[in-house]
Amino acid sequence: MATGRIALHVHVWWTARSLPFTVKRCSLDRLLAGTTPLPGRMPYRGVSAHEIIDAVRESTKRPWRMGGRRCLREGLLAFRFLRLAGHPAVLHFAIEPDSVAADSPSAHCWVTVAGVCVINPPSPTMKLLFSWDGEFKTAGVRA
Repeated sequence: MATGRIALHVHVWWTARSLPFTVKRCSLDRLLAGTTPLPGRMPYRGVSAHEIIDAVRESTKRPWRMGGRRCLREGLLAFRFLRLAGHPAVLHFAIEPDSVAADSPSAHCWVTVAGVCVINPPSPTMKLLFSWDGEFKTAGVRA
């Protein structure tokens, strides 16, 4: 593994370990803003989306925290590192309509690059709430 690739894997690993603490103390808008790299910052340019997704999955395969929110953890990591590599990643959030009245609604997030899901595909019954590409994109959900 080249030095740049090692740096990527260490960076993903470290970010995966610190993410549960960040999620616990930040609102969603602050979390998303903090996960979004600054414009022009692409230290991993040239690294394939496939390699980034592999690094994210490797770093999250044994969750010691956020085990019940695996898609959020993987989604935030994949979004951040795909963006750091210059890929036009978009993070999507959805909910299972039948679970809205439940004590614990069933929500999900996934990441796409150029419209193709690269991690955590949603179920066909999920209803999109919003997408994030550096700013909120609402889906026009009606109550």
